[in-house]
Order: sequence, then C-alpha cells, then structure tokens
Amino acid sequence: MRKLTVFANVCALMLGLACVQDVNAQWPQTTNRDIRFSVELGSMAFDRPGIDSTAPVLSDSFTGRTLFNSEQATDLGTSFGAQVKLNFVNRRDREIEIRTSIVNWEEQADFTGANLASPFFPTGLTTTPDEFEYNYESSYFSIEANRRRAVMPGVTIFAGPRFVSITDEIETISTSTVGAIDLTQTDVFEATNALIGLQAGFEFNFPVTHAINVQSFIRAGGYFNPTEFNTNSQNTFTTVTTSLSTDESIESFLGEVGGRVSFDILPNCVTSYVGYEAIWIDGINLAPANATSTTAGLDTSNTVFFHAVNFGVQVLY
Repeated sequence: MRKLTVFANVCALMLGLACVQDVNAQWPQTTNRDIRFSVELGSMAFDRPGIDSTAPVLSDSFTGRTLFNSEQATDLGTSFGAQVKLNFVNRRDREIEIRTSIVNWEEQADFTGANLASPFFPTGLTTTPDEFEYNYESSYFSIEANRRRAVMPGVTIFAGPRFVSITDEIETISTSTVGAIDLTQTDVFEATNALIGLQAGFEFNFPVTHAINVQSFIRAGGYFNPTEFNTNSQNTFTTVTTSLSTDESIESFLGEVGGRVSFDILPNCVTSYVGYEAIWIDGINLAPANATSTTAGLDTSNTVFFHAVNFGVQVLY
C-alpha cells in the first residue's frame, strides 16, 4: 500500500506539471534562452555499503568463530562509474533532459582452513571443504528522459520515464581435498531487475557569486519490475550441471537526492562541478538474500542504498 501511495503522488505531480505548462506562461523563467544545448560528462565514485547484519556466512565449526559475516559479504565498497547528461531546448522552447549513469562493482574473498562451515557448502559431502572462494559482482544502469519546466526563479520541476537495470551475481567455489584429488563445486546465483516507470522531481539553483552556483535536486518514481533469479551448480563429484530459474513481477520505488557546486571556467561556455548524490531503491531482488533463502518464491522485500561523490564538466552552446 505504501508503494502504491508513493506512485499515486508521483502521478499527481506529473499531472500538475502538465497543467503548469499552460498556466505558467507569464511566470518568470530560469532557463537561459541563449543556451540551446549543453552536454555534461562526469565521473562518480559510487559506494555501496553492506546490509546491517552480522549473520555468519563462513565460520569455524570447531571454535564457532565467524570468519565472514553477511555485512562483509554484501559490502561492495567503492567503484567508479560514469554519467552523461544532455539538455536541449526544442523549437517550442521546451527543455528536455536525457541522463544516463552506469557503474559496476566487484568484490572477492578467499578462505582456507580445516574446520570451515557455510550455508553455501553443498550438502551430502563426506569431506568438509577446506577452501572457500566468494565472488560478488553487481551492476547498475539508468537512463531517463525528462521534460523540464521553470516555475519560478531558481526552481525547476521535471518529470518523465526512466529505466533502471540492476544485476546481482554471487559465485561460490567450495573445494575439498581428498588425498591428492581436489573435489570442487561451483554455485552461481544471479538476480536481475528491470525497473520501468515514471518519475518526477524538483531542482533548485542558487547563485552564490557571478561564477559559482549551488544546485540541489530530489526525484522519486514508481516502477514495474519484472525480476528473475537463476541458480547454476556444477561439481566434480558427478560432473552434472543443474539449473533453476524463478521469475516474478513486482512493484519498486526509487528515490534520489543530490547536490553540487558549479564553477564557471568560461562563462556561458564551460563549467566544472563537484557534488554528491544518494539513491535508495525499495522492493528489489538481490542475490545474497535469495542465495541463502529457505522459503518458497522470491525474496523481493530487499532495499538497496548507494551514494556517490561526482565531478565533471559541462559544455554549453
């Protein structure tokens, strides 16, 4: 119900934007009519923290000590991504924005010991694995197109469609040594999300000096998410590969906030910026949650959060 309420609010905001288009013809405009086109190229240092949990993923069965917990297993650290944004004013003096972002994370952990225990270990083994390798990869891609409208000096409202893809993949390799023979099982768990929906938001611009400008924004959207979870197992015990696939359609919510400080290098021509933004997605399929789940169906009640420091240049024409 909460997600439906948020989605209804977003739709109402978009309807208001459509009404503003006709009503605010006499309102002050913040778009510089001399600037018809701009392109922005930026880089982002994305940090994706782990979930706040200390449940053991790998432990010492003899001492009971946790060697690797769920917070460490889901913490993907910091990775650099890219963002490109195009703004242009069409022949009807309507401002259009196209923005895309992409980032990939990779984390790896290796453990060796005589008393290893993990929920990822295959069942039915006569010999406990003495080597465990954990690989976690994830990717985020977003593209959106917004119709922008200045409603008063320094305030712009925008709305439009957005597509977001999030892919999570965990690979675990468990190795048992029997004499001179290594018996290995590899398990791959992959979760895919394809969020398709509408968003709306506000942007605020405040000039500090003639060459320095402060900008902030907030946006939110409701999304239809056809999600899928795949598992694949292969071992040297039976040389048999098994696969399982589960899919489900769910509703997701995405909220985003951010701000930046812009510095004019060449007035009305080249601008540099540095800023911060945070993304929160609720109602999503993640590989760690479903890889160890013992319940039927998909666990789509997960929330993912990542934030970034961004910097780049904007060229105006």
